[in-house]
Amino acid sequence: MSFDLFLATFRDGAKAPADAAAARAVLERHRYDRRPQFGAHDVHLADGSHVEMYAKGLDCGGEPFRGVMFALGELGEAIASFIFEFSRAAGCVIVPPMEPPCVLLPREDLAAHLPAAMGNALRPIPVASGAELLVAPNGGYDGGRAYRDHVVRGSGCDPVSPHDAA
Repeated sequence: MSFDLFLATFRDGAKAPADAAAARAVLERHRYDRRPQFGAHDVHLADGSHVEMYAKGLDCGGEPFRGVMFALGELGEAIASFIFEFSRAAGCVIVPPMEPPCVLLPREDLAAHLPAAMGNALRPIPVASGAELLVAPNGGYDGGRAYRDHVVRGSGCDPVSPHDAA
């Protein structure tokens, strides 16, 4: 089971396209495998870790680049740094599905563009690095895994992931 993290872009309170060229420049600094039919990229980082990223419109196609979903089996420093750099370059806020709800801001200017309802419902947290991304949401990644496990237990599924079993 993975822990999903979402990136979204807003301008003047409405959804907006992200900066695909700047995001691609960050992606191109790493080795990755691409599955264009799914908008999927398996990004391999220098420390041997990797992250699955789903982002349609990133590859100069006809559709706009509106956001990203990261399917995280793990979240270490290299992955957090990649996500931070990618979101900062693309102009995306980071929305971790965690309690309490929050939105992570990799750039100060992004706060002014959040929809009013989102800004009121989600606690905005500025982050200045991948290291801060690891601990910014209340409870950090471990708190997110605990929340995921709580939700899965309620559904009757087994919450143990391969990462947890190690």
